This record gives sequence, structure tokens and C-alpha cells, in this order.
Amino acid sequence: MKALPPLLITATLDAGKTPYVALASTGERAVAHMQGLMAWLREPSVNRVVFAKNCAARIRKEVLEEVASRHGKELEFVQVGQDPRTLVQGKGFGEGNLISQVLQRSEMLRASSGFIKITGKLHCPGAEALFSGEGSGEFFVSHPDASVRANPLRRTLSPLYSYAAGSALLSFMKRGLRVPWGLVASAPGGLFDTLFYRADRDFYLRVLHDSHRRVRDSLGYTLERAFHDDLKELASSVRLIDLSPPIIGTSGSLGTTSGSYSEEIRREAEELASRLFA
Repeated sequence: MKALPPLLITATLDAGKTPYVALASTGERAVAHMQGLMAWLREPSVNRVVFAKNCAARIRKEVLEEVASRHGKELEFVQVGQDPRTLVQGKGFGEGNLISQVLQRSEMLRASSGFIKITGKLHCPGAEALFSGEGSGEFFVSHPDASVRANPLRRTLSPLYSYAAGSALLSFMKRGLRVPWGLVASAPGGLFDTLFYRADRDFYLRVLHDSHRRVRDSLGYTLERAFHDDLKELASSVRLIDLSPPIIGTSGSLGTTSGSYSEEIRREAEELASRLFA
């Protein structure tokens, strides 16, 4: 069985006042994150894990390191700073900001040519079968629905979201000038899944490092849309996967759960979460 590149788990245990987050309880989020972590530590193809957190909740990193060592894995814990713009631009901005910081600070990721990213709380069984290692990255893609209609002005203005200044202008038009949402919100379009993907480190830093800066969740311009705009012209450089990955876990955004973890993982996760906070 082939070994995967380092697995980057992005975690927000305390969502605070971040908008558009359904799973808000710190205790529930901690248990859900530990369920995902315990499942990954059981994956034979995963040897190295970077657990990166961007919230202020204080945790005992030695608890994570000990449980990873017990499963024969190497774990690096990275705490990154919070950016207040997450409260305005949304969770997609916060996630992108987290990854940009951790790629600079993680010793494990700086020493590796690539990584696999998974949003905390989630697990993908048999992940090694999904990624071939071809190209500068591998992304799950959802193609735009041509039948969806939007206001003509909205479609005309929507390309401005591809630029940081344009995204800021459209946000100002909605928040400052009270222009109706249906005129300035991002028109429906293609999406690149940001829950789970593989990327070369240098490629990410060159192409996707600043994508999150344009995110405006309240106007429908999500991190998934930003990734799509930045990657759509690079089909020859990346491998696109049309089928959605088999994901288990709870969505922090929607509060919905897909699949279920074993009783053993749920029990161990609750015990681990109870020892986690400092």
C-alpha cells in the first residue's frame, strides 16, 4: 500500500462568532474533530499528520502527540493566528488563511513536496485509492449548472470576484450602499471541493495561496468558487476528479452528518476530547 503525503487536518475547535457555522458548541466540535483524527490514525496509508488549529481554545498538544505515537504515526501540532476578517468574509477566508500560515510554519510540510488536506471532523476511507500523485494537484470538481439563471447585471458583475479589489467593491456595494443581494452576489458557477484534495506545496503557494482573500461567503463567493476561478485554466497541470469522495463525519457549516464512525472510535474520541483542553 502506497504511503500518502503528509495529511493536513484543519481544525477550529471554537468557532466563536464566525458566520455560517451550524456546529457551534466547542465540546461537540472537539469530539467531532477527535473522531476524524482517530479514524485517520487507523489508516495504514497515513504516516504523518499536521494538526493545525486557528482558534483561541487552549489545548494540550502532548495529548494529540501521544495518541498519534501510540498508533505509530508522527503528528505535528501547529497553532496559527486568527484574522478578524474571518468574521466579515466568512469561514472560507478563515480556512484559507489558516493553510497559508501553516504552510510557512510547519516543519513537516516545509520538508515535503506536497500534502493532502482534509477539513477537521471528516474522514475518507481508503484515501490512497483516490489520489494517483499525478500533476500538481488533484481536486474533486463540480461543474456549473447551465440551467441556473441569474439577474443579467449579477452575471455581468460576477467576474469581479476573480480580483481582490473587485470582491471588496461588490461587498461594499452590498454592505455600504445597500445594493440588493440579487444584483451583486456571485452568480452560480463551478466549484472545486475544498474539504479534501492533494496539492504540491509550491503549486499551492503559487496559485492558491491568496485565493481566500477574495471570499465573501455572505454573497455566495465561497472558497470553493475562488479555487474554481484560480484553477479552471490549469486543467493540464492538475487532475480533476468528477466523483465526490466517500466522506464520513459532521459538517461544521451545515451540522449534517454523513456515514458513521465505529463505536470504538466514538468512545476513544470522547475520552480524548475530555483530556484535550488545557
